[in-house]
Parts: sequence; structure tokens; C-alpha cells
Amino acid sequence: MADLKFGSVTPALGDIKVGSNDVSKIYQGSTEVWPGLSNIYYTTTICATGGSGREMPASKGVNAAGQEVDLTGILAIGTVVEQASTTSTSIRNCVSISGYVTGTTPSIRRIYIPTMNNFSNCNNCNLSAPSYKVELCAGLEEVYVSGSAAFNGSTGIIITPTRYAVDDILLVKSSASSARVCAKIVALEQNNTATLFFDTDGGTYPTTGNCNMVCIPDAG
Repeated sequence: MADLKFGSVTPALGDIKVGSNDVSKIYQGSTEVWPGLSNIYYTTTICATGGSGREMPASKGVNAAGQEVDLTGILAIGTVVEQASTTSTSIRNCVSISGYVTGTTPSIRRIYIPTMNNFSNCNNCNLSAPSYKVELCAGLEEVYVSGSAAFNGSTGIIITPTRYAVDDILLVKSSASSARVCAKIVALEQNNTATLFFDTDGGTYPTTGNCNMVCIPDAG
């Protein structure tokens, strides 16, 4: 990837044209030799402030489970995406792709959430992650659960907003070390302060059904 050079310089996106049209990819046989996603980073503009955001690698994103994934293709300038931090579950911004850079690695990386959270403009981008309204199975108390930050056991992870649906049964907890309890999602709501987090440990959730039959409170 990115083996095409003129002298010792790899041209940037937009520097190679056919007529007035930008060339997006060059292949040697079936091998892409330019531009090579692993060497391309997006420059970004934060929707909420208009200021410069962190650069993001074009080759990496984060899936619904908060895991890094390899991506293909290059987003067009002006595409709005939800940006996540690789080091903190609390940092999420909506940003607009403002340009491309090559041959650089940002000191603090951000990655983006692909596909379902790519938007046509900043107004369509969810600037504050939704919270889930849940009913605790033991006692029927209704509380709010974060729609972006979660746990996998004791490890904080990022989840994609709207990953879960009404009637899903999950374990929730208040901190990395707290006991997990069973809860049923009753609504997806905006602008509510979350007091709990999903715990995805175990891989058996979400499961739709009766609280008492499919979800067992756990001290883990």
C-alpha cells in the first residue's frame, strides 16, 4: 500500500488528476499502490464549535462493541461522522471531514464510528449520545443508562448509540467494580443524565424476554 512515489515523495490526495478530476486510487494489478489507507488521516472540524478536531486514521473505526475495526474506502470531504477516543469512553464528538493528510501519526488518536453514524451535515449528527430508560427487574425502578459508555467486565468501552432496542434485557452497573443487576430497556431518550452503564461481559446480551427467566443478577 502507498508504494507509488515520485522521487521520494508520495503524492497527497488531490495531487493526481485526469483532466480536472481527482484520481482516487491507483492499482498495480490487484494491489492498491496509492493512496494506501494506512497512511491517510482525516483532518476534522468539530461541529459544535467550528474548531479543529483531532486527526483520524482512514483505515480504522470502532464498531458497536467498542472494538477497533479495519475500514475500506475514503470518506468525502464534508462527511460528518461521530468521532470516538481510543483512550476514553467519555470523549465523543460529531466532526466534519475537512481534508486529508499523509505520512503522519497523530499523538492522540481518535477513530470514527462507521456506517450507521455517517451523516450528510452537522445538523443531522447526534451531538449528545442518547440515554436508555430502563426498568430494573428487581423492584421495577426506572433509571437511565448511558448510550455511549459501557463496561465489558471492569474495562470501560464505547458502544454505538442505538445499539440496543426496547425490550432488550441486559446487565447494568454503576461503576467498574459495582455489582451487576438486571434491567429491561423501556425507551430511548435524549437529554437525560445516565446513572448506570451497560455491562456487555459474557456475550449473552441483549436478550429479549422475561427478566426473571433470562437475566440473573451477578456480583461480578
